[in-house]
Amino acid sequence: MSYFLISTCLIDNKYYKYGTTPGHRTQPPTKLSTESLFLNLIGNVEWRNNLLKMKIQRLSQNLQKSRSIIVNSKPPFRLNYNVHIFYYAWYANSKTDGLYRHWNHPYVENWRKESRKVYPTGTHTPPHDIGSNFYPSLGCYSSRDINIIKQHMKLLQGAGVGVIALSWLPPKFVDSPSDILHTFFDIALKYNLKVALHIEPYVGRNPINLQEYLRVFFNIFRNHTALYKIKKPLGQVELPVLYIYDSYLTPAVAWKELLGTKGNLSIRNTEMDAIYIGLLAETQHKYHIKKSQFDGFYTYFAANGFTYGSTWKNWKALSKYATENGLIFIPSVGPGYIDTQVRPWNSANIRHRRHGQYYEVAWKSAIDNNVNYISITSFNEWHEGTQIEPAQAKTEPTFTYLDYEPEGPDFYMNLTKWWIKQFEKSVQ
Repeated sequence: MSYFLISTCLIDNKYYKYGTTPGHRTQPPTKLSTESLFLNLIGNVEWRNNLLKMKIQRLSQNLQKSRSIIVNSKPPFRLNYNVHIFYYAWYANSKTDGLYRHWNHPYVENWRKESRKVYPTGTHTPPHDIGSNFYPSLGCYSSRDINIIKQHMKLLQGAGVGVIALSWLPPKFVDSPSDILHTFFDIALKYNLKVALHIEPYVGRNPINLQEYLRVFFNIFRNHTALYKIKKPLGQVELPVLYIYDSYLTPAVAWKELLGTKGNLSIRNTEMDAIYIGLLAETQHKYHIKKSQFDGFYTYFAANGFTYGSTWKNWKALSKYATENGLIFIPSVGPGYIDTQVRPWNSANIRHRRHGQYYEVAWKSAIDNNVNYISITSFNEWHEGTQIEPAQAKTEPTFTYLDYEPEGPDFYMNLTKWWIKQFEKSVQ
C-alpha cells in the first residue's frame, strides 16, 4: 500500500511502517517471526531467495495439474462471496483527470541513512516510466474512467471473485474514492459483485472521527444492494463488512469505546453496526484484536515470512485462535511481492511469482486450514507487485518490466478462478 497509505519494509531485524509521502512514517510494531529474523541476520539475499525457491517448489509439486485445467476452464456458474480482493481506485492519468497520480509514484527514501549505496530519486514519468515493476495491459488508466471500472469488474466476475474490498479514505482526503463511490457501487451491482470498505489509516484517524465518517457513509449506502453483508458467527442479522488497515496503530482501549457494546461511542446495535475486521501483523496483535472487540482479523501482506500473520505456516494457529474466540479469520493470499520501482533498496522482501507456484502454495495453505473466507492481495496494487490484474510485456530503453509470460496476461485471473473452485470443493 502506498502514497498516503502505509507500507512496510524489512530493516535491521524489524519491519518499519512507511508512508510513501516523503517524511511520513510511523513507529515499527515489533519483531519479525523467528524464521524471518534468522534470514535477515544471515544477510545473504541470494541464499534466502534460493531457500524460498526450494521451499515453494517442494510445496507446489503436487499442484501442477492445474496448469492444463485452467486454460480452458469455463466461467463459474456463480460468484463466490467468501472470496474478497483488495482493490485500489487511486490511479489518475492526464487524459481523464488532467494529471497523473500514483503512476508517477516517487522513489521512497531509504530508511538507513548510513547506506552508501546510490538509489534512484525523484518521481516516475508516465506513461512509459511508472512506479511499478509490472506494466498493466490497460496502460496507465484512470480509476475514474467508467469503462475501466467495467472492464475490471468483468474480469473479477469471470474469475469468480465475489467481493471487492475497496481502499477507502473519507471525502477530501487524497486518494479518497468518494467522488466515484455511487458509480462504483452501481456498476458492481450490474456485475453481481459486492463491495466492502478497506479503511486506510488516513491522517488523524481515530474512533471518534471514524464514527462520524461512517455515519455519513452508511446514511447513503447501507441499503445499497451491492454493499457486502454477512452474519457473525452465531449471529442472526446480516451486517456490512469493514476491513481496518493498520488497526493496531490505535490502542485497544480506544477501539473498545467504538466496538464494545458498553463503549461510550458504541456503534453496536445502531445503524453503523458492522463486522469490523482488524489487521493482524504480529503475534501480539491477536490480543489487540480481542481486547478491541473486533469481529475478526485478516493478514493482508502478500510476502510469506514478512510478518507473523503473513507467514503461511502460522495460519493453522491463527485459525484455531479465531475459532476458540468466536472471531472471523480471513487469511490473505497473493501472487508475489516486488516494489523496487518504488523502494529500490527493498530487494530483501521480493517474493518471486515463479510462474504461479507462489500463488498456488498460498491458496493451498489457506484452504488446508479450513477457513471460511479468503482475501486476495491484490487486484491492482501495482506499486508492490501484488496485482493479479493482467499485465503486458514492455521494454523501455532504461527498464524492462516484468510480465506473466509465457503463460499470458490473463494467467493470474485464470489461476484465481481455478483456486476458487478448489476452495468451494473444500467447504462443501
